[in-house]
Amino acid sequence: MYSYHTDLIWVVDKILLYLVILTGLFTIFYSIAKEYRWKKHSRALLNIKKNVYDLAFSGKKIDNNICLPIASEITQQQFLDVTTNRNREVVFFNEAEQNILKSCFVSVEKLEAIEKIAAFSWNKWRRVEAILTLGYAQVNSSVNTLKKTINDQDTEISYFSIIALGQIKNISSAKILLDFIRKRPFYRYRIFSLLESFPPEIAAEVIGLADNIDHEVRSWAIKLICKLKALQYSDKIEGFTGDKSAQVRACACDCLGEFGSKDSAGVIIKCLTDDFWMVRVSSVKALFKVLGKDGLPDIMGRINDGSLAVIESVKALITGNIEICLPYVEKFLYGNDEIARRVSVESLEASGYIVKLLKNILTGHAKDKDMATGLLKGLIISRAYAGLQGSLLIISVDGRARLLDIIRNIDQAAADILEKNIAGDKS
Repeated sequence: MYSYHTDLIWVVDKILLYLVILTGLFTIFYSIAKEYRWKKHSRALLNIKKNVYDLAFSGKKIDNNICLPIASEITQQQFLDVTTNRNREVVFFNEAEQNILKSCFVSVEKLEAIEKIAAFSWNKWRRVEAILTLGYAQVNSSVNTLKKTINDQDTEISYFSIIALGQIKNISSAKILLDFIRKRPFYRYRIFSLLESFPPEIAAEVIGLADNIDHEVRSWAIKLICKLKALQYSDKIEGFTGDKSAQVRACACDCLGEFGSKDSAGVIIKCLTDDFWMVRVSSVKALFKVLGKDGLPDIMGRINDGSLAVIESVKALITGNIEICLPYVEKFLYGNDEIARRVSVESLEASGYIVKLLKNILTGHAKDKDMATGLLKGLIISRAYAGLQGSLLIISVDGRARLLDIIRNIDQAAADILEKNIAGDKS
């Protein structure tokens, strides 16, 4: 009896073989076509680079006649490639070259057509490309079109409209972006990050958001006011140190610290005893920025704060400014507050000041020797043997021997421990 199964299997095998061959051919042709498009695109960018470069060095005034040969054949995609440098591995355009191309691009009669695409095209990604082109072209008249597209129901159209408005960087675009935050607070992070690069004049618009019902919007508005260096709003920011939101109060302290006005010191000092640790951390940093050394008495009062974060902020401040904090460090080393003593020891170790202290004892002037010896006694009282041991190993052998003799006169047991540990490290 004849079997049809074998014939069926051969037919299936032939079909599969043809499919494999077709797939292979398609892959090869697709790769070739993709490579061809990429090379064509790269050549076009290089040609644009050459034309812009030649124009830049020609010294000619940029007008429609000069620009026409360059700009007439540039596509939106190529314009975005140049202004965003998204193909920098092929060719890089510096800021001057980008500005020349922008001047040429907007001088030709393209913007009206691009605005129509941005507003009405059924192809979403053509709209996106047109919207971004309007933004990177930085034409003020395009703001009205982008004001419409930012409120589009499509979230992607809205998002790219935000990016585009963020490139125009004037008060009109800032107003639209800030108004959009009120409507859709979800976008506040992206919008505020864009507004940070805007001119300071937009502060008059930003301050209105500081009274927003959303505490996170209030916080970001204060941060932006701070970034813009809008010192005229210091009184307004001081008022936010009494806000019901701890996050807002902390941001207000940070901002006042950046403003650096001594007139705000009283308000910041009150925040040192705020109920929330985050505010106290911010006030520690802000008060030092405002008053410097004069703020240390109030700041050092937080060295035994109930929050570890606040204590760490005080320790970081001491470590970074160890020289001016030495009188307080010495006082803490001789005191009975274990937390203050531990913070002082760790600050001396972290700052590397123990080595300098030991060198001052060996070679410093009388005043430096007296202070250094006082600190050394405090370290011994605090049993800071690890820090002393590591620092002694850096000192020369003769200097180390002299220092151990000095330590022996202060505390025999401490000298024995250090000598034994140093000998153990050497072995």
